[in-house]
Amino acid sequence: MVNRGMRILHLCQFLGVGGLEQVLFLLCKEQINSGHQVSLFVYDHDQRWTEKFRNVGVQIINNYQKKDGLDLSLVSIIEDMAWEFDIVHSHDLNPGIYLSLLKLKSLFRFRTLKFVHTTHGMEHIELQPKTRIYEALLGLMASTIFTVSPKFRDYYSNQILTKNTKIKLLENGTDVNPSAPSVEAKTLKDKLGLANNHLIGIYVARVVPLKGQLELIQRFNHLPITLLLVGPSGDQKYFQQCKELADDSIKILGSRDDIVDLLNLSDFYISHSLHEGLPISVLEAGVARKPCLLYDIPGHSQFNTELKTVELFKNTSELTFERIESLTKNLEIVNNFEKLIFRKYSIKKMSSDIEKTYQELIC
Repeated sequence: MVNRGMRILHLCQFLGVGGLEQVLFLLCKEQINSGHQVSLFVYDHDQRWTEKFRNVGVQIINNYQKKDGLDLSLVSIIEDMAWEFDIVHSHDLNPGIYLSLLKLKSLFRFRTLKFVHTTHGMEHIELQPKTRIYEALLGLMASTIFTVSPKFRDYYSNQILTKNTKIKLLENGTDVNPSAPSVEAKTLKDKLGLANNHLIGIYVARVVPLKGQLELIQRFNHLPITLLLVGPSGDQKYFQQCKELADDSIKILGSRDDIVDLLNLSDFYISHSLHEGLPISVLEAGVARKPCLLYDIPGHSQFNTELKTVELFKNTSELTFERIESLTKNLEIVNNFEKLIFRKYSIKKMSSDIEKTYQELIC
């Protein structure tokens, strides 16, 4: 058993604003609090959260920007730093590809690179079928693959070259003791021009077709409810469509740093995402004690395995004012979800599970 602090290198292509970045931020912060030295190599243009990571003690390495396509020089860049660390941990497919190529290269030099990989999402499989080839390479080369949902785990289990012993289901974690709101709800409502007599719903996600904001706008245009859509544009054409369609009761706020404050003033959380692993934004809403109304997909329905903790809908036509108003008064579902998150989805539990794997590889 290795007792000293580990030197950990995380690899992430982007450092924008999303669920992956939030989970990685909380993980790095927890690892630093546990006495480890944590570095993060980020190598593409979107680096909006760089300072946020630096401020908690993460050493940011961002002196290289990836070229378009398969950038083989990136393999050498990673090679120059990888051997200085006890553990190298990639997040999502792109950095996993380059670590897989580096491991393949190291085998010919009689060196052994052990690396851990986390798959946070797999929408690329449907959008770009050729990525199955890269996933097969990753499954062969990674020492351990963490998957954040049973669906992702089953995908790797069905890959011929991937050993089942290296696949581990990892429950995403969130901060179960978040900071208190920095602004009073009434003050923020006034600043945003929100009606005091309206129920307020919030949805935090990149504005892209996969997240289904357009369908929510079409429905909420006809409801006496204010809907806050929070998140950066990931598709400018789609983002513009949403802005053009939204009426005055729908606020498209873009990227924000005051999510805790926005959750505080909201009455419920909603998601129309068509694909999720284990959504961190839903966990954050649960910790904030907001009832959650979620599109019926496996990534959402998994929260109801033991007790009813979230409300599901199959079509936006089911989103009536009466149903939503009733949900906002349902304390039982809120209590159930909060207890589930504290027990199963805390960042401390997630970090502890990851560290056990790190220790096994080092030993």
